[in-house]
Amino acid sequence: MKTGKYNYQALFVNRYVEQLVIPEIQRDYVWQKPQVEGLLSSIATDFERFQKAEIPKIDSTDGSVELKQLNNDFADFYRQRNHSSNIGFIYAYSDQQYDGRYFLIDGQQRITTLYLVLLLLAVRTGTVADFEKKYCTNGLPKLDYRVRESACNFIRQLIPYILKNSYAEIKDQYWYLNSYENDITVRNIISNIEVIVGWLESRELDESDFYLYLNNYTEFWYFDTNISAQGENLYIYLNARGEQMQGNENLKAELLSTLDSMQSKNDMGVEWENWQDLFWRMRTKGLTNTKIKGLNADKGFNEFLRSIAGLTIYLDETATDWVDKQQSLIPSQTMLAQVLTLETIAKYINVLKFIENHQKSLNEVYSSFDWVNQFLHEFWSILNVSRTAWVIDYSYDRLSTERRRMVFLWGVFHWVDSALNAEGKFSNQQIFRGIRQFYLRYKNNARSVAGDNGVNQSVRNLLETSFISTKSEDEEYQKERWLAEISTQENWAELESLLWQIEDHPFNLDGSDVGLINSSHLIDFKETVTADKLLRIKDTFYMCFPPKKSKDKSKFSVMQSLLLHYGQFWRQKSPYYYENYQFNDWRNIIRSRTPMLTKNEFNVFFKELVESELTVEELLAEKREHYVCDNTGSLLEQLLWYNNHLHEKMWIEGSYIALCEFYTANKEDLTFIVRKPFLNTKGDFKGGNPSELYKLLPEDKRN
Repeated sequence: MKTGKYNYQALFVNRYVEQLVIPEIQRDYVWQKPQVEGLLSSIATDFERFQKAEIPKIDSTDGSVELKQLNNDFADFYRQRNHSSNIGFIYAYSDQQYDGRYFLIDGQQRITTLYLVLLLLAVRTGTVADFEKKYCTNGLPKLDYRVRESACNFIRQLIPYILKNSYAEIKDQYWYLNSYENDITVRNIISNIEVIVGWLESRELDESDFYLYLNNYTEFWYFDTNISAQGENLYIYLNARGEQMQGNENLKAELLSTLDSMQSKNDMGVEWENWQDLFWRMRTKGLTNTKIKGLNADKGFNEFLRSIAGLTIYLDETATDWVDKQQSLIPSQTMLAQVLTLETIAKYINVLKFIENHQKSLNEVYSSFDWVNQFLHEFWSILNVSRTAWVIDYSYDRLSTERRRMVFLWGVFHWVDSALNAEGKFSNQQIFRGIRQFYLRYKNNARSVAGDNGVNQSVRNLLETSFISTKSEDEEYQKERWLAEISTQENWAELESLLWQIEDHPFNLDGSDVGLINSSHLIDFKETVTADKLLRIKDTFYMCFPPKKSKDKSKFSVMQSLLLHYGQFWRQKSPYYYENYQFNDWRNIIRSRTPMLTKNEFNVFFKELVESELTVEELLAEKREHYVCDNTGSLLEQLLWYNNHLHEKMWIEGSYIALCEFYTANKEDLTFIVRKPFLNTKGDFKGGNPSELYKLLPEDKRN
């Protein structure tokens, strides 16, 4: 059997192949549910595109038999060329001593899985005779396992049993031996039969058509090493880590085959291994638990390839050629081979290398750049942990997760690659400044892939003006203009470091659903901002809101008490049958975006606190000292009155105040006759121990 491209059935009906043997040097059949369903889902995606394909026809009015046949032949050719599903490379060797037998050295997991799928489909669709003709000889399977004797015997008993009976009650048959329980291959075949049946029953596929598609349109590249000894050595080389060939290895083989000389293939092969080493070093980046067993470089590398394939399609503006509206695609092996080149992969690998090699160079300029580690964690978690549909219709709003990741990863890849090719126009610091802008967009849940604010246009803006946005009302524009203005000052790095620290507070960093604002609610970029003022802003904000790692949580209840003296800063969260107010919606409060706000209450408070250089507790004591009840009976006045007498005890149960009559039968609370009883809660009445403010008052204040 010659090296070349074949469909699945050609491997078994080829006149040179009497039997396909899994040799003793191979490992067991180890695939389980994730790998089986992953392969099937990938092929099913190609199958669905195959079914929807619009086949060009040769128009004619004579309707001759010859023309119909020509159209049918062209349709087969068109589908084969454009809508087959490629499962990668299969390696085997033949031996003159065993004529007609071909020994697999890589591909057994895929070949075995598809053999089982076709076997089960043949039974389910009534095409047993077709399966026996193609995949069996004299009633025995053409796929022969020699990994161990028990696996070989089991396969020879299993296939005829399923073809004549069913795929149920396998373990109850007389030929099923107790020793099979200890055979890894046997155990996985049995469990995967259940997986395949479950997958088929969960999908709305025409199983007869799917059976034909797997036979005729599931393709692979076959490589025959020809000589037994060389074949075994190649197997050992390819499987030195005890793992099956991965998607990136299959792509590697396809791309290397396009090179002209053996020397260039060897050189590029070495370079590919260097790329794999990069992903090996980064295999734990983005993981919460880095002690997970079996971590390898393949997941990150494969997801990287899928991501840059999506980026290549996006930059070429051909996404609509791949998907319909409301559809999303995880790039398949076929798509990767059509879209990616070695040059494309190399340039985006260089982006990863730049970030890895130059992140520490920031230490020479900035006093603080902690955000880089968090950026790397978020960036690599998408590659090493997640799996994303990188090819979508960008105008479909519901695909928010995909678009958010595209803005982030594609923004970084495209920006750094463009900056590195700008002939030294940008320093390392400027490149990382651009990276940070896309990182902030990710934290702000920005999802604009296309258009004026999209990835490509934003990168063009950065290249031309150093401004990611050119809209004067955007915080991005105001901040970048300010950074450009201070760039001539000696302490520009100190100012930018302080800005980063302010933005990186959790309440500031997450600008999603609060106007995409990270710093302009605290800093007026139109004014002259000195290092001393920025430092006071940073220290004051962290004093008001200690980060999560701080043990000082009392500050939050003090802040709630203090802000009562500035106005209505709370948010109403009420069901229809009682009033409920939230006092700790800090992301909205600090940006003065709660519906109850009337005059930027937080802004007024924060400016006063910064200028006074008092602590939160000192300013609160001062406000209480000058507090006078105005007897208006407003909700604000009543809350202030309670707080003046209860202090932080008012928040003992949580950050919500409920005004509710049905919860208590207490009619003594006549403190404010126009209001219902006030209760402090954790958020509602489903948990905790709601506390009536009236009952917390000193005895002399209850009347």
